Amino acid sequence: MIANMNRDQFDVELKELICVSDLHKRYYTIRSRQYCRVDYWMKCILGMIGAFGAIIAANDNYRIIGVLMAGGCAFVIGTVLPNFKWDAIVDGLKGEQEEWTRIYQGFEALQRMAVMLNKDEILTLKFEEVSAVKRAAALNDRYLPEDDKLFKKIIGEVRDYWGLPPEEKKLDEPKTQPENN
Repeated sequence: MIANMNRDQFDVELKELICVSDLHKRYYTIRSRQYCRVDYWMKCILGMIGAFGAIIAANDNYRIIGVLMAGGCAFVIGTVLPNFKWDAIVDGLKGEQEEWTRIYQGFEALQRMAVMLNKDEILTLKFEEVSAVKRAAALNDRYLPEDDKLFKKIIGEVRDYWGLPPEEKKLDEPKTQPENN
């Protein structure tokens, strides 16, 4: 791809790729933080309720309530959450965040190299390396929930940050698919 471009076209294309990767990096960072926070607090609360239920189950007066609390929490953690593939969603969002961060950092490094070097061979190799990471990230089969409102907000932030006019060109949508389960 680089071999067919002049330097100005390459710089424009590279800036666009950086913007797209920055958009996805920011989006998945926010989504990952949201889901990790919910996951943490949900499991902490269920664990505390379950532990409290186990403790009061030792008292003859509250045995049934304690067993129901402990058993209910174990049921939710052991049966309900896996049916919703909760851990896969949380891990998938973390994985997407890590992949897009690597892609973003790779394109940024390529941009710094392009400023310092005039060696098209090295730039081509580095570009192919980062593009291979991006293609590999596109092959994953994670089904993650989307937040279109957040995505549109981040598009505006990225456009402002990179000095792009509003609605200049539609950036890539998040690569998620609706669940078919």
